[in-house]
Amino acid sequence: MNQTADTNPNSSEFDQLLSESLSSSNLKEGTIIKGIISEIEDDAVVVDVGGKTEGRIPKREFIFLKDKKELEVGEEIDVYLDKIENHNGECILSRSKAKNREIWGEIEKSFEAGELVEGVITGKVKGGLSCEIGITAFLPGSQIDTRPVRDISHLLNVPQKFKILKMDAKRNNIVVSRRSVLEELHKETREERFSQMALGDVVDGTVKAITDYGAFIDLGGYDSLLHSSDITYKRIGHPSEVLKISQPVKVKIIKVDPEKNRVSVGMKQLEEDPWERVKNKFNVDDQVTGIVTNVTDYGIFIEIENGVEGLCHKDMLTWSQKQNSKPGNLFARSQSVECKILEIDYEKRRLSLGVKQLTENPWIKFNEANPVGTIIDTEITAIKDGIIFCALEDDIDGAIFAKDLSWELSGNEAKEELKKYSVGDKIKAKIVSNENEKVALSIRELDGNPFDEIKDKQKGDIITCTVAEISDYGVKVAIGENGPKVVIKKNDLAIQKADARPERWAKNDKLDAMITQIDASNLKIALSIRALEEKNEKDALEKYGSKDSGASLGDILGKAISDKKSEE
Repeated sequence: MNQTADTNPNSSEFDQLLSESLSSSNLKEGTIIKGIISEIEDDAVVVDVGGKTEGRIPKREFIFLKDKKELEVGEEIDVYLDKIENHNGECILSRSKAKNREIWGEIEKSFEAGELVEGVITGKVKGGLSCEIGITAFLPGSQIDTRPVRDISHLLNVPQKFKILKMDAKRNNIVVSRRSVLEELHKETREERFSQMALGDVVDGTVKAITDYGAFIDLGGYDSLLHSSDITYKRIGHPSEVLKISQPVKVKIIKVDPEKNRVSVGMKQLEEDPWERVKNKFNVDDQVTGIVTNVTDYGIFIEIENGVEGLCHKDMLTWSQKQNSKPGNLFARSQSVECKILEIDYEKRRLSLGVKQLTENPWIKFNEANPVGTIIDTEITAIKDGIIFCALEDDIDGAIFAKDLSWELSGNEAKEELKKYSVGDKIKAKIVSNENEKVALSIRELDGNPFDEIKDKQKGDIITCTVAEISDYGVKVAIGENGPKVVIKKNDLAIQKADARPERWAKNDKLDAMITQIDASNLKIALSIRALEEKNEKDALEKYGSKDSGASLGDILGKAISDKKSEE
């Protein structure tokens, strides 16, 4: 304890002597002072600021601080004293802070005049790079180049121009851009190069970038688009199949847009057009051999001559729609295939091909053996989207729609009826349509079409019906013996509201009604007892008198009924 106490006076005495020494040397933190360059190292300049005190200043602070002459040992300069002594016993000095006020004013003049400033990129910081332009400035990552740059090593400590985007004196903050300088330079180069290009020129270029839709070709400072359709007459899956980055190419200028300063080029335009070479060589119905160049969901492309290819739509692959649904299961690229020319247009360079046309058409045989109206035994193979699919023969399928299950059911009721059927069920069905290689079947028409019973009827005719069902909303009746069933709505049961009661009738009662609407083709018919009563009233008034004569409607109708009985 006593030893520690003894050392304290010595320490205090040292601190006091140091303080007096610094005080006598007029050194004060946060001020600009004079210093003498005592040594110039590889990356730093050693400056003596008096009082046996030295500090090191990074050499980069002297590069762009408007110091035109070379630094020399013994030269007196202004420096900013950040801290009198660090942990190494050295002063922390700054040349840039000493010149900051003077340089800030010069940079501000350049900013206001829109002039570029010279500087160097010194390193990475959060969100971008740090630059020295006489004062430390910030270069955002988005302003480094016209395109994203991952490696910046080639940019470090290289003198270059920058454009000042923003200055904030309060925060001592300057934001600069290298990208703006490059864009302006590229713009001038592009404009000069663009003026030299003309439609039809053949020029040399280099593949700069490859995309899914083509490639960008550098024409010596000017980028142009080479669309994938203009690379070659042959079909390619991707431009990278025939092009590589930095590959030298010869192209032809095929489009020039002065308004947008855009140029499109082509490579195939330098080749002979294969369609011209084969003109009039092929004709419709010719059988040819080709190579599958591409397989898609909608068909396959077949090359029948070098550079001449056509589409074989999936419907033209086989006679089976089920197999055609997945062309990739039938054909592969580079496969040789026999096909038939269905259509050819030399002007539009279009070729339509078919493969199934070279095989026997099973539909012809089926149609001859099973004309429309034939009742067949079949099996349900699938039920999907409200449709029952049935197997017929030779990969031929038939379809039964929900509406074709029953004459009396439609909409949601028909869909509920569909649930009664399952895959594997054996059923009987009637062929009702066989067009465009599609067979439509019907279960409801097994016993005939009930509308055939009224095929000679028309709107306004009177028909006799049998009550089949009574409900709150009306009366369901059957027309004739095998005719359709239809509901007479409650408001069509009688003229008088009091008489429009469904319970007036019982099942199997006979009644007469008038046809108010009929569309046999769409299986629609509407009946009305009210319309019949109105007609009878009108006829009676015309024959036996009018209400204006003083006779009541009851008297008139009574007279009509009496006359009718007398006639009988």
